[in-house]
Amino acid sequence: MGFIKSFWKFIQKIQSFVGTFLFLIILLLFSGIIFESMFIDSSDNEFKVKNSALVLNFKGLIVEQETFSSDPYEQLLAGKIGSNTRLRDVTKALELAAIDDDIKVLVLDFKNFAGAYPSKLHYIGEKITEFKQSGKKVISYGSLYSQSAYLLSSFSDEIYMHPQGSVLLYGYGSYQNYYQGFLEKVKAEVQLFRVGKFKSAMEPFIRSDMSDEARLASLELYGGLWDQYISEISKQRNLEENVIRDGIENADQLIINLGGDFGKLALENSLVDGLKTRAEWVEYLQSLVGKGNGKKEINQINFADYLASKFDMGDLERGKNIVAVVYASGAIMDGNMPQGTVGGDTLSRQLRGARLDKNVKAVVLRVDSPGGSAFASELIRQEVLLLKKAGKPIIASFASVAASGGYWISANADEIWASPTTITGSIGIFGAIPNIEGTLAAIGITTDGVGTTSLSSAPLYKPLPQKLKNIIQSNIENGYQRFLNIVAEGRNMTTSDVNEIAQGRVWTGLKAKEIGLVDHLGNIDQAINSAATMAKLENYKVRHWEDKVPFQMQLIAKFFENQGQMANLARSFSERPEQVLMKKITEKLSIFSIMNDPQHAYVLCVNCVGGLNPQY
Repeated sequence: MGFIKSFWKFIQKIQSFVGTFLFLIILLLFSGIIFESMFIDSSDNEFKVKNSALVLNFKGLIVEQETFSSDPYEQLLAGKIGSNTRLRDVTKALELAAIDDDIKVLVLDFKNFAGAYPSKLHYIGEKITEFKQSGKKVISYGSLYSQSAYLLSSFSDEIYMHPQGSVLLYGYGSYQNYYQGFLEKVKAEVQLFRVGKFKSAMEPFIRSDMSDEARLASLELYGGLWDQYISEISKQRNLEENVIRDGIENADQLIINLGGDFGKLALENSLVDGLKTRAEWVEYLQSLVGKGNGKKEINQINFADYLASKFDMGDLERGKNIVAVVYASGAIMDGNMPQGTVGGDTLSRQLRGARLDKNVKAVVLRVDSPGGSAFASELIRQEVLLLKKAGKPIIASFASVAASGGYWISANADEIWASPTTITGSIGIFGAIPNIEGTLAAIGITTDGVGTTSLSSAPLYKPLPQKLKNIIQSNIENGYQRFLNIVAEGRNMTTSDVNEIAQGRVWTGLKAKEIGLVDHLGNIDQAINSAATMAKLENYKVRHWEDKVPFQMQLIAKFFENQGQMANLARSFSERPEQVLMKKITEKLSIFSIMNDPQHAYVLCVNCVGGLNPQY
């Protein structure tokens, strides 16, 4: 990392020395070389498309925005640059391919797929269904179908699997470690302040098991998501729902009866249409689209290259009628934050920019956030109110998660759209301040001092004075009441009605529609159309209203998006069991790293951060 940083500093010194003008000339020449290598026609050019198969080769997680750290070198070494698949890139490729005569077949490839939350899977499924209306075939092939992968593959006309492969369906769930016993052993504690009987955020730090309220809410949430999963599989594969459920519940006996053959199990239960070795799969695709040029076995193109080949300079034109899509993706924190985290100041600035731009006629706030800082959430909400005051429609479109602060910033939107599988709600608030006085004392470190009032304290190193605890709890209760008032005002409900469905409880988007937390069930396309209709626009352009990614990050992402060798090398070293355990504990404790609210008040659904593993 030191070498990379030194090299980049050297480049920056050169830029400063030769001057901006000369640097731009060098940059243009460099860009020209890249452009020529990518787009100039040649017999082996992988961007050349002619009667091809389009391969949706999903990589990593499916996300709303790629995450960029403030330290690109650390991100590079972690192998996280270009490691995920952006949702809008997938849907754009599908839309273009549906009307492209040179695309004959769509292939779903899950080899490097790490999963996605349900709402994104169902949305892509809708887009695959629209693609199939063009009359083109959709085929899936894989050796291991996770639950996420199988839901997407179910939209295929044909599903094939390697004979030694398997389909893993085991249901949704949420299991987590509880740290009360650990904290007692290390003589530490988390001083927790909260409102809402279902607000189970931080519960793992004060209990050794799940509370009855958290268990009830989680069972209903995951049960609803699983019902929709089974329903979709049943519909796409033309199977009875009870047959799928029985097959999963009795999987142990079924696999024993087949001598442990997972491939035969999937075939006999109609989860796949055939078993093919890789050679047989290649031969089959060649029969559909022919052989590729040069070293390519199959005449195919992956969707990232396909999008590059379809790049149109006209797409960069701003236009006079713009629907701006502004992203609230990630945990909400106070201040300016890089992409992948919602900075209160950052998102407020972006919304303000859309409001002041005369060409922007409407705004879609795309929310994919479990919440976070109450103060930052309120800053963002004020900008939503100013957009409405300026006469510009603002529509909230919920992606996978819109909980706590994610709902706070959306409550006053003109309309709220959610997927049936969006995790939403969690209208509650808490505060948490650790105390490690006992931990330090156990290793011989003590804390002492004086204060001029009874409120003076040494947070983290000594217990909070009772009077200060009373003040914080009062502030938390005030914040909860304010949250209820905000939702009541935005949703045209009474605060008592909101309180009945609040209490920190999390709902599916389908249930949220029933209880009045959202207006419509639908995807981002429908939200954009609604925004345009509300603004009385017939011809308009959609613009993704994001900060520009720094040039050095673009370069690094370009060169390393398909690599990640450094991260693979780091992971190749074996970890001892105690290292794995400490890593898990550290990851759980890292929740405190996103808590920077100036008043220590948080509208955050901690379970929404990692409760439903997207890799399912």
